[in-house]
Amino acid sequence: MKRIVNQVLAVIVIFGLSFAASAKVDPKVHLEQVTQQISAEILENKDKIKADAEYAKGLIETYLLPEVDTEYMAKRILGREYWTESTEAQRQTFIEQFISLLLNSYAKGLANYDGQPITYEDTQYSTSGNTANVRSVIIPQEGEPILIDYRLKLGADDKWLVTDVIIEGVSMAKSYATQYRERIAQIGIEATLQELAEENKKAKNASEISDENPNEKT
Repeated sequence: MKRIVNQVLAVIVIFGLSFAASAKVDPKVHLEQVTQQISAEILENKDKIKADAEYAKGLIETYLLPEVDTEYMAKRILGREYWTESTEAQRQTFIEQFISLLLNSYAKGLANYDGQPITYEDTQYSTSGNTANVRSVIIPQEGEPILIDYRLKLGADDKWLVTDVIIEGVSMAKSYATQYRERIAQIGIEATLQELAEENKKAKNASEISDENPNEKT
């Protein structure tokens, strides 16, 4: 449960990138300016988020996805070998299915955000200035502070894009890379894509609202 909550909080902080920070804007300052706005929107619509999975996914699609370098992340997850071996159609399928799985998995979890305080440390830039790291500290209602690092790089249009989220030292990109590369090695790219599609379908069904009593035996 703690891991799920941490991931949800990470998504909320990433929302802070939704106003397209340019290369001239310090990512830390940008996050501080806009996270408050996005957090307020989530808090004001918690009931709707709980009741409507499509609304919750729409929030992520609107604010989050344009600010994540999905192709770069997909390349990191598959690795150079499997990315090169796969066809263009397989690459696009992986990107689409992976994004859909994240949407279905975390959309309704947005309602878990209850206004936990979020602070940011100074942005750390690479020597070239083309990549950066912003560390956030989230103060939960109970327990120790949660450290989340956001890795960003400059896109072709001089816009900072998220390439990885590291929650308490665990890289999201590396975790998924281990999972999918092992599976591809075992059953191949095409079969792995089919499994991902099925997993995505199950996640979507789990996020749908049902009038049936989940405790009722059939």
